[in-house]
Amino acid sequence: MDCKIFGSITTKGGVLVYIKNCNGFVVRLLSVMLFCLLPTASFAGSVASGDDTKISLYGSIKQYFVWGNGNYQKDYPANTAIRKSNLTTFNSYMGSTTLGFDIESDKISANIESDFEGDNNTLILLKAYFAYKLSDTLNLLIGQDEPLGELNTFSDNYYAMPGFDKTRPEGVSQVRLEGSFDLGSVSLLPAVAIENIYPYMFRDEEQEEKNISVKMPGVGAKLALEFPFFQQKAKTYAFFETQQVYFNNEDSHWPYIYGIGLQLPIKMVTLQSEFLYGKGSTHYVGLIEAVNKLGIETEVPRGYTDNGDSRRLRAYNIEANIALNDNWGIYGGYDKVNFMNALHNSNIQSADGKFVGVSYNLTKSTTLKLEYDNFKTYFYCPFHDELKKATANQILLSAQYNF
Repeated sequence: MDCKIFGSITTKGGVLVYIKNCNGFVVRLLSVMLFCLLPTASFAGSVASGDDTKISLYGSIKQYFVWGNGNYQKDYPANTAIRKSNLTTFNSYMGSTTLGFDIESDKISANIESDFEGDNNTLILLKAYFAYKLSDTLNLLIGQDEPLGELNTFSDNYYAMPGFDKTRPEGVSQVRLEGSFDLGSVSLLPAVAIENIYPYMFRDEEQEEKNISVKMPGVGAKLALEFPFFQQKAKTYAFFETQQVYFNNEDSHWPYIYGIGLQLPIKMVTLQSEFLYGKGSTHYVGLIEAVNKLGIETEVPRGYTDNGDSRRLRAYNIEANIALNDNWGIYGGYDKVNFMNALHNSNIQSADGKFVGVSYNLTKSTTLKLEYDNFKTYFYCPFHDELKKATANQILLSAQYNF
């Protein structure tokens, strides 16, 4: 058999692996290497082929240990609190462990990424897309990737803080045109997309209750500006996303979300703040419902009432991350979300979270974190026509190894 070696990789364990093309059939030994040599070698690295295609493997292993009081939920404590519950529980979680591939060639870059957040920690697809380089400043992306909107927080909590938790791990199907324009000391980063964004806006229960359907993809736009600040790079951005939906194939609605944000480095300190406003998109901000000892559960407001009235939301955060040296850092912040109308038959009116944490880089690839979170949730009580408050606390330890 006539075999031509067109690529190779040397692993961190010193194992040289060849990829061969035998009579036009590519024998991909990388998969065999992963399964057979895993005990003896580390495989973060890349494979370069004869046609200049580069395949890189990356990922992370992450373990959570968390203790929560007043915010019980089955697999991991919620980011909301519930009244009449002093239940303290312990959970461990590894579902956010990731595995991915980056693929690069002359005009095409692609990405496939998965993690273990499925039922019983099964592998699910997070991203799968390719991007075509139209020019030095424009790319066209097709596939499943993160939506255009941003939810940024320094918290290491798996469910993040109220108002800034990603509602689902998977990305959204989209076609996106994105650019990068160098304007001297300033960079302009615009993007527009058609995307299937409505699953981020409505809980599964509301989709079923209202028999929500769509006839066309949604639209999104974002503009980011990077600029120098104290000899570092700062960033400000704004985004907007919407999609027309139908209730019971008849009633038409346009839920939307928009946000603005700022990330500001000042020497060893990085400040970040974001503001969100939405209509009919209450699920976008990612509140997780808590359960008390009686089995009573908090209720995140639906995007629309039974009468078809939209509920509006407002969320903001102010956070800081301080790099004390190459190994140690501290971080903290305050995040809050309010639901502003049609709450008479709902439960949660507002929720906020405060957090403070310390991080330690055990190695260049391994980070340990210890974090304390405090949650306050305000409920509307229809029997007394007043607001009532619940408080929850949690402590988490995390260890993450990146490769």
